Amino acid sequence: MNFLAPSYLHLLWIIVIPVALWLFRRKAKRVNVSTLLFFRTLAREHNESAWLRTVKKWLSLLLTLLVILFGVFALARPTKEAAGDTPGSVVCMIDCSASMAAMDGSTSRLDEAKRLARNRVRGLPDSVVVSLIAFDDKPTVLLSRSRNRREFTRLLDGIQSAPIEDNAEAALAAAKRLAALEKPAQIWHLGDERIAKADTDDYHFTDVSLMKVINVGITGFQLRKAPLTRDRYEGFVRVSASSANAGNVSATLEARIAGRIAHLRDLELKPGESSSLILPLEGVHGQSLELELKSIDDCLGWDNALIAPLPKLKPLIVAWITDKPDPFTELALGSLIETGRIEMLRGEPKNWPLKDKPDVYVFENWVPYEWPQDRPVIALMPPKSSGPLRVQVLTTQVPYDAVRSIAAEHPVLYRVNTSRLSLTQTVFLDPNTSLETLWLAGTEPMLAAGEFNGQRVVVTAFSPSRSEQLALLPAYPLLLGNALYWCAENAEAISELKPHRTGELLSASGTVQWQTWDGKNFTTASDVTQGSLLKLQRIGTWTTDDERSGACVLASQRETDVKAPVNGAQVASDTSAAGGLSWPQLLLWGVLGLLVLESFLFHRQAVY
Repeated sequence: MNFLAPSYLHLLWIIVIPVALWLFRRKAKRVNVSTLLFFRTLAREHNESAWLRTVKKWLSLLLTLLVILFGVFALARPTKEAAGDTPGSVVCMIDCSASMAAMDGSTSRLDEAKRLARNRVRGLPDSVVVSLIAFDDKPTVLLSRSRNRREFTRLLDGIQSAPIEDNAEAALAAAKRLAALEKPAQIWHLGDERIAKADTDDYHFTDVSLMKVINVGITGFQLRKAPLTRDRYEGFVRVSASSANAGNVSATLEARIAGRIAHLRDLELKPGESSSLILPLEGVHGQSLELELKSIDDCLGWDNALIAPLPKLKPLIVAWITDKPDPFTELALGSLIETGRIEMLRGEPKNWPLKDKPDVYVFENWVPYEWPQDRPVIALMPPKSSGPLRVQVLTTQVPYDAVRSIAAEHPVLYRVNTSRLSLTQTVFLDPNTSLETLWLAGTEPMLAAGEFNGQRVVVTAFSPSRSEQLALLPAYPLLLGNALYWCAENAEAISELKPHRTGELLSASGTVQWQTWDGKNFTTASDVTQGSLLKLQRIGTWTTDDERSGACVLASQRETDVKAPVNGAQVASDTSAAGGLSWPQLLLWGVLGLLVLESFLFHRQAVY
């Protein structure tokens, strides 16, 4: 056994006092009295044998010595740890990401981690230097190299979980730097998932995961304008179940617009399974969409809801440059203009380069000699190779009766049906490594999309006007609209449709007002910015003093996948002796018990 505060052991000299008093106690005197009846009634020892009176005297001394010993040992704070295992410094890493808010009854995983950290640090010698790091997506050093245990406890109690995805690797890097300042050192990581890349002997992980996990959450969200419509939107929602769930979990997704229920969807998910939904939404700018996922005994509330405003859509600026316009391309772009989705700048090759910069270039039957790299490009039937395009015009056009989708989940093919589609190939296309083939007719690529040096590119190898039935189907207008929005995903015109992720920085000043989800209810809140930046740590819609607004969502598969304990994970030790009590506490209770026992023996059994 090791003592954390051995300086108090010098108080054992107090034992000399009761021993001296016991050795040099006054002996009884014989006094002649008229009667012994009264004294025999008060003092039982006169009716006891000599050996029993001797045992009582030794018992009295023993109880006194035990009271002193237990008291001094309690002050010296004994522990089971060997003295050689005690580090010179300890860096304590506390995970406060979204998953640490998972509840086990009334106790969250963060509360459990703080309790264990508090007890373990309390069991360290006073000479050990401690540091405290709290982390979500970024580490925050709350206490650096201090021996002040009260300050450590105060800062530890102030840690709160936030709906942000964790980045434990960054926290470990900061902890290693602190640990390197004083050796030997240990890094204590208290969380729900071990760092796989922690390859050091000084790293000690304490798993505080839930023993029983039931959780489903919203792990994906995107709001977009419905194709070829005016005041309608579509919401993409992905719902996932934790892989640690014991079985299938039933949940209900409720969508509300301006407080009124718009959709109710019942889901049943297997452990680790995800389900994607497309919700048609009808509303106007200024109204809010609220999504709430409800399931019985769900352990994590952060991922169960989100709020997003229905934005006022700005049209994309599209530059269409061609000297041989296809009538069906003109018709498709015209339908997009009528619905207010795009504004078009039409030009001829002789006008290149353009003075005004659009959001997307559309080249039809023509491509510039020098490939533009400042904007995304849609190349329709390019007549020659340029930039990432490797093409060759066919001398004989080839009709195909059927088209196969190679990557049906690609955003460019969203809601595009190819079941009755027939195309006429006019260009031989070699997608190479820069572009991904989306459509095949026979063995020939008809449509490809991808990124080239960070620039999004879509290219077609068929003629719309010479393809049978293409004019009778909505496939081509949908395809062109999807391609425009996919290429211009980062353009300012559609930036309001993209929600922010929690943990990102918002450029704002003054006060930011929130309509937020606190893990249980929708409430209002406000944040005051420090400087000109604000870290987004809430789920909901925000409004700045300059009337800018947007949405912030968690939507994290990593946080929704709440972990269960892994076999072999270290369980934290409270340095407890028994019944959850530490050795000092147990000794103090022993002192109290001895005093009560001694009082009982003294007053009731005449032991003195």
